[in-house]
Amino acid sequence: ISGAMAALKSDKIFALMQTGLKAQGPELVKKIKAVFRFDIVKKGKVAKYWLVDLKNGTGKVEEALKTTKAECCIKVSDANFIKLMRGKLNPMMAYSTGAVKIKGNMMLAMKLQKLTKLVMKAAPQAKL
Repeated sequence: ISGAMAALKSDKIFALMQTGLKAQGPELVKKIKAVFRFDIVKKGKVAKYWLVDLKNGTGKVEEALKTTKAECCIKVSDANFIKLMRGKLNPMMAYSTGAVKIKGNMMLAMKLQKLTKLVMKAAPQAKL
């Protein structure tokens, strides 16, 4: 990993999502039926892209590219992503204040709270 791709705090969350999907993937895919791309911003630039596929098979979480297609793209800072996933930042508030930018299907972003619950369930005691 190059210096530009230095570890982000959000990497831990995506790892937890992968763990959670192993247990609850099929159930979440049935409920969410969407593909998300998270553009994680650090120091004003997108540092990493993540694909969270909760539409196909048993779901998957993997690093992505800027060109990776998704129904809902969410651009958020590394720090705010952590707050969102820990339930410390209200998604609607974050969007209305510009802390989170959404491209694509806005209604799908509403389903992210199910993803938050998955992360919390996968790691209730995790130090994030």
